[in-house]
Amino acid sequence: MISRKFEQIDSLIRNTDDRWSDKTYVAGLRVKSLIVQIFNYFLVNSLKIVPNFTVENYKEIPRGNGPVILSLWHGDFLSCLYLYRYNKNIAVMASLSKDGDLITKSLDSLGYQTIRGSSSRGGARVLLEAVKKIKEGVTVAFTIDGPKGPAREVKPGIIKLAQKTGVPIVPLCLAYQNALKLHNWDGTRIPLPFSKCVIHIGKPLTIGSDISIEDGCEKLKSYMFECEELAHKKLKAGC
Repeated sequence: MISRKFEQIDSLIRNTDDRWSDKTYVAGLRVKSLIVQIFNYFLVNSLKIVPNFTVENYKEIPRGNGPVILSLWHGDFLSCLYLYRYNKNIAVMASLSKDGDLITKSLDSLGYQTIRGSSSRGGARVLLEAVKKIKEGVTVAFTIDGPKGPAREVKPGIIKLAQKTGVPIVPLCLAYQNALKLHNWDGTRIPLPFSKCVIHIGKPLTIGSDISIEDGCEKLKSYMFECEELAHKKLKAGC
């Protein structure tokens, strides 16, 4: 289990308010992140993960021909953590909220890098940091309808990043045999133990600079739905 010392990700978790100086808050964050890590470990080891992809080895995607931009729905975030856990060459976006603090520590425990910020807070800084990561050869992962929705509506950040860097977007879409759907804004789906989960990895999608941000968002949204349908077909076919 890979995890840096808690103090080593201090700068990622710190925010403009003083919650970090609250020892009770910090202790609670440690406990909650450990629970998330344990939950993820036992859940993913009970699932039958069925990758559905066109490349020879899905684990090589972030390293094969350079970095890519991974695209996933916010509601599939927990399940997607399984694919590339303990891969330090992937940076994931996390908001500056308290939930973002927990996500940052949990991601670190699973071996991911983290970029703090969102479209509503620190958006410009996040974009610059993401560009920097890609130039360093690091793949960047986006929950494209997060952090607050609307669900399944693509936010412009991923399109701006793709156009600025020329790096292709690779969609990750899931289909579950049995899953619990939460009544939150993104309809988070938690697969039930011992069920099948198909993860479809689509072909890289390049968004040219000649396409408007709005058209780019619609193009990616359509492609995500197409890839999600392929995941469901794989699941219905009995994998």
